Amino acid sequence: MASKVFISWGGNLSKQLAEEVKNWLPSVLQFVKPYFTPDDIEKGTRWESNIAQELASSQIGIICLTKDNVNRPWILFEAGALSKNFGKANVCTVLFNVESTQITGPLTCFQATKFDKADFKKLIKTINETGGESKLDSKVLDDVFEMWWPRLENKIKEIIKNYKEESHEEERTERDILEELLELTRMTAKKLPRRNPISRHALEMLIHGLDRMTMRIMDIGDKDSYIIARELFNEELFESLEMLCIEFDAPMYIGNLHEIRNRMVHGLR
Repeated sequence: MASKVFISWGGNLSKQLAEEVKNWLPSVLQFVKPYFTPDDIEKGTRWESNIAQELASSQIGIICLTKDNVNRPWILFEAGALSKNFGKANVCTVLFNVESTQITGPLTCFQATKFDKADFKKLIKTINETGGESKLDSKVLDDVFEMWWPRLENKIKEIIKNYKEESHEEERTERDILEELLELTRMTAKKLPRRNPISRHALEMLIHGLDRMTMRIMDIGDKDSYIIARELFNEELFESLEMLCIEFDAPMYIGNLHEIRNRMVHGLR
């Protein structure tokens, strides 16, 4: 029986890299059936239909991360969907032209794989374990990986090199990000089954309370209040709230959190 691997991407470079991984995987593990949508899923055009079906029938998820997409709301949105379907243990982020220190927020919860020979081989071994009776013996897997790795490595290096030389995407403004969040918000009504709306309402009230509290602290303008606020409203708190937004299918609130965090950073200097 085939093992289905759901490959997630976001942005032009990530799409090219994900497609190469999709084409390469069955060469090493013939029982693997990768799923990669050729359409721009960042616009959410078909999430509620065949993408959701493919997700439900997959055993493992791979998220292709680059410098261009680590902060894109869609990547966070889809990472949350993958996590709920597989559990965090079966969702792996693959870091191509980005370092682990550049990954922040909810994406840090997943197992990160650097795109190098040793680390990527560990990911392949993890996928191999989903094969049941079809999985390869460890010695056979070692030999097959050694044969096929150079092809993937050279292709990936070529794609990244050409991308740097030929296509530089413009920096996305905060307005662009908020517009994308709005698009994702419209999608949630047609997405996968949601959790209890009471939980989402509680999250909304929590973020609303945080918003009012930070505004009040800034109105007071007291130095001691600023110091206390910095201790209370730290990066870990915001990352935890972002993770809750994903968990409760509420990406629209991530934009509110970004606004609150920016207000705190600039207002408390």
